[in-house]
Amino acid sequence: MRTKYCTAVCVAISAFGVLLLPTVAAPVTEREEQDCLVDYKRYCSDYGLESESLSECMSHAIWKLSNVCVDALVDAGVMTRVQVHQLRQGTKHPHRATHKRPHKRAVNLIPG
Repeated sequence: MRTKYCTAVCVAISAFGVLLLPTVAAPVTEREEQDCLVDYKRYCSDYGLESESLSECMSHAIWKLSNVCVDALVDAGVMTRVQVHQLRQGTKHPHRATHKRPHKRAVNLIPG
């Protein structure tokens, strides 16, 4: 149990560190523009290109990004494969909850 906790803490610290590292946003490469255009429009279009906020948004949306876009981000030096792996492992996929309806208790109508 302690190992799982330590692993979770390490992943969280690493993910937080990845978000803080890029203090100056690097220019967007042609490959990033081409391979991440759909992902950018879908998840991070509120942020300007070459902004620090865009890098943060892409990091938060890392598990949703296409593999082609992730490859372009890695090749551009925005993040490393290790960072991608850590972020994807540390972020739970928000999936549709499968809630079960609460069971109604059977009501005994016959006094007994």
